[in-house]
Amino acid sequence: MEYKEILLEKAEHIATITLNRPEKLNTYTMTMGAELMAALREADSDPEVRVMVLTGAGKAFCAGMDMSGDTSAPPDAGEAEGGLPEAAASTVKVIFSLRKPVIVAYNGAAVGVGVTMTLPFDIRIAAESARLSMVFVRRGLIPELASPWLLPRIVGISRAAELLYTGRMLSAREALEFGLVSRVVPDEELMPTALEMAREIAVNCSPVNVALTKRMLYDFLAENDVEKVERINHELLAWTMTQPDVMEGVLSYLQKRPPEWPMKVPDDLPDHLK
Repeated sequence: MEYKEILLEKAEHIATITLNRPEKLNTYTMTMGAELMAALREADSDPEVRVMVLTGAGKAFCAGMDMSGDTSAPPDAGEAEGGLPEAAASTVKVIFSLRKPVIVAYNGAAVGVGVTMTLPFDIRIAAESARLSMVFVRRGLIPELASPWLLPRIVGISRAAELLYTGRMLSAREALEFGLVSRVVPDEELMPTALEMAREIAVNCSPVNVALTKRMLYDFLAENDVEKVERINHELLAWTMTQPDVMEGVLSYLQKRPPEWPMKVPDDLPDHLK
């Protein structure tokens, strides 16, 4: 697929997706959203990709919705329940269905949708100069993309209420204190840090078992039956113990060498999780 508002690069088992409207501070359009979802699906379906990194070109990560340009849906986006373009309405569902980790690297301002679209992803890190804001109530709007459900699960109810009710701008350090990001680094170290983290996962960790762990992590968030959780957990563990990656994990450790994982995602996942 040819992309107009994002970039997609693949190297060393890592797919780097870059929001690419730097002259507009990467403000969000429905075209950008549709392309982002397509790039995520493409990388997730590529057996050679093990981890994804999402960042922005130029000075900003995403300075919110583009209020002056292309805010309409792409011609083939269709319409979902409630009148939302399908590309927007299914965003969280698509992201939760991804089998590979996504690391968000906030390289600058992330405002409104620039924050909410990243909440379903796995790991968020920020450059020192990054600023984050859930600005919606200051614009006469409510937050979207299920963020009132996601944010309390990330930072807790009291901090989520403060961020959503005030719409104020957080510095990168405040975002770290709130738990919205897991790490803050100097600007020049942002992408090296994100890529090093991605390489650590891609090289050292079994792709299939990372995918299974990710599935459990998010599925179990909405599950209240601990017996069911334990049963699913142990069924998957029993399956992994019969697979070639466990032998490679043990042998590579004993032989003090990097692992060469024989199993790939999605091809070698259990059938019901492909």
